[in-house]
Amino acid sequence: MAATAEDEAIIRKRYLTQTVLGTANALPPFKKLVKKYLQFCAALQGGGTEEAERLHPELLADLYAIQAHMDRLRAMSDAYAREQAAYAEKQAQLQASIAQAERDIEERKRELAEARVELAHKQEYEAVKKQIMQVPARSATLAEQEGARREIADLQQQSAALDVLFDTRKQQFAGILASLEQLQRYIDRDEPEESVVALPEGAAGGGGEGVGVGAQPSQQQQQQAMQVG
Repeated sequence: MAATAEDEAIIRKRYLTQTVLGTANALPPFKKLVKKYLQFCAALQGGGTEEAERLHPELLADLYAIQAHMDRLRAMSDAYAREQAAYAEKQAQLQASIAQAERDIEERKRELAEARVELAHKQEYEAVKKQIMQVPARSATLAEQEGARREIADLQQQSAALDVLFDTRKQQFAGILASLEQLQRYIDRDEPEESVVALPEGAAGGGGEGVGVGAQPSQQQQQQAMQVG
């Protein structure tokens, strides 16, 4: 890369103000070159051929030294420019890598969020699956329902039989109570002991049998009372 105008100005200032050698008494390169050039011109004008021939190689040496130093400075400037370009390129690559890394991080975050959601769905699925596995099979449930229906039918039959039995016992108990009430009325009349009173047909064992007023109830009435109890 060619040196810019600013670099040229810096190089020119260095040659005018600084020395090539590190000695304190040495003249700056351009001042030294100008001094020798003036001496060379004065020798040529004064007719000093020998002095001009002696100064000519020194003048060329100073020119070559300045040119070489300028070439070195130009090469250093070019190297610096190349380093700057390489640094800029690396900086651009670094920025691109940073941007790509940020995009990758965002992509990984998104994938992580999706993975968490998928994991939550899988856990819910496993929980529902366990609950479903705990539910009995359809055949077992149908068998239990059929057994429950048979049990309900049996209970309904037993309830109907108990209702019939209850109605029968109720009727029998009502008849016995009626017979006992009628017997009590006969007793309360205080009739003579030898008088005979015929009991109602439902209270006595026979249709036309009679008992004494003071006598105890018949054996059939006692059995009916025991059955009611």
